[in-house]
Parts: sequence; structure tokens; C-alpha cells
Amino acid sequence: MQKRRKTGKRYTPRDFVNPGSPLGVKIPDSSDFALEKGLRIFKRQLKESGKLQECKARREYTKPKTARRKKMNDAIRRQALQHKKEVAFWGDRSWTLIVDGKAI
Repeated sequence: MQKRRKTGKRYTPRDFVNPGSPLGVKIPDSSDFALEKGLRIFKRQLKESGKLQECKARREYTKPKTARRKKMNDAIRRQALQHKKEVAFWGDRSWTLIVDGKAI
């Protein structure tokens, strides 16, 4: 027979809201369950706010030229992937426009 884990009280995300602070959580009690859930909510807040990405980006200086080049390469890569998906979706299908009984 397996032992059941004691999880304690069920908390909602509203229990962890810290009023007046957009980024931060309060831990309602000292149980491990509440601490882990609060940590998960805090990590999600960090990820959604973009603070973590900004902090990682500022670890080292990137020259403006390098940043522009990276931005352009990313755009080219995204556009090529979008084109590849469109070609895979449409394949050899094409559209024919018929106006007044004549194909254009």
C-alpha cells in the first residue's frame, strides 16, 4: 500500500498576489507546497514581463551593427520558414480568377 502525499491546502494564484507590486509573490504559509507553487508563479511572472530576457541580453555589450545584423538575419530566417510552410501547405495548387466567364 502506497502512502499518500500530503499536499496541504489548495491555493489559487490569487492567494499569491502581492498587492501593489506587479512583479512578486507572497507565500501564504511555510509549507513546501506553498513555497514551490509561489516559486512557479514568480518564474512565470518573470518570463511574461521579459525581465529575465533583458537581464540575459545585458550580460555582455553588443555593438549596434551586430544587433541590427542579428535582427535582419532573424527576420530573413522567419520569412524563409514562413515561405517553406506556405509552399508545403499549398503545394502545386493555384488559384484561377474568373471574371465575366473569362479566366485571368
